[in-house]
Amino acid sequence: MTNSKTSLSIIIPAYNEEKRIRQTIISLRSYLKSKKYTYEIIAVDDGSTDGTINVLKDILSADLRIITITKSGKGTAVKEGMLSANNDYEYAFFMDADLSTGVEEIESFINIFKSEPETEVIIGSRYLPEGAVIVQPPFRNLVGKTFSLIKSKLLGINFYDSQCGFKAFRMKTAKKIFAKSEIKGFSFDVEVLYIALLNGIKINESSVDWKHQPGGHVNIIADSVPMLIELIEIFLNKNKYIS
Repeated sequence: MTNSKTSLSIIIPAYNEEKRIRQTIISLRSYLKSKKYTYEIIAVDDGSTDGTINVLKDILSADLRIITITKSGKGTAVKEGMLSANNDYEYAFFMDADLSTGVEEIESFINIFKSEPETEVIIGSRYLPEGAVIVQPPFRNLVGKTFSLIKSKLLGINFYDSQCGFKAFRMKTAKKIFAKSEIKGFSFDVEVLYIALLNGIKINESSVDWKHQPGGHVNIIADSVPMLIELIEIFLNKNKYIS
C-alpha cells in the first residue's frame, strides 16, 4: 500500500545514548531507504553528558538533522523534534533510541493511515490482547498498570498502553497537538493523547511487539512521583488544550 511518494519525519529523543544511537540510525536509514520513502530523521539530544552528540555528528548526512537542547526531559525533546519537522511531509513518528519497537512497524502504521482516512494518531500498544510483549520485567508491568488506572480515573484515558515509545501522527495533527503540549517529563504521552481526545482527534491503538532493552532512562521508583504530579498538571490544564 506504500509508495515512493510517502513522506515522513522520524523523531528520536536521545539522552546519553552513545552506545546505541549509531546502530539505531543505521538501522532506520537502511529500512527507510528500502521502502523508498521520502524521509528525514531528527535526533534531539536532550543535554547528554556522554558522547551522544559526537556520535551523531560522526554519522551526520543529508537525511539526519540534529537538535540539541539543555536537559529538559523526554517531553520537551519530542516536542522540539515534532515542531521542527518538515511541514510538507505526510507523517511524523517518534520512537525510542533503543528500538524496543522494531522499525518494521513504521510500514504497518503508514498502512493504517492509508486505509483509515479518519485516523489522525496511531499509538503503539504492548498490551492489546493480540499484541506481544517480549521480556517485560514484572515490577515494571505492575507500575504500568497502576499508572494506567490512575490516568483512567483522573483523565478518562482508557487506552491499553499510553506510554509505549512508538507513536505516529499525520503531520498537521502533530503540529496542532505539540503546539499545545507543556509536560516536560515522561507523562507527556498522556498529555498528547488527552489533547487529541479533547479536540475530537481520532486515535487508533495498534498492537506492536516490544522488547525491553537494558540501559533505559526511566527509573520506575524515582520517576513515579513526578509522573503522577504531571498527571495532575494535565488535569488542571484542560481548558488550555481545547481549540
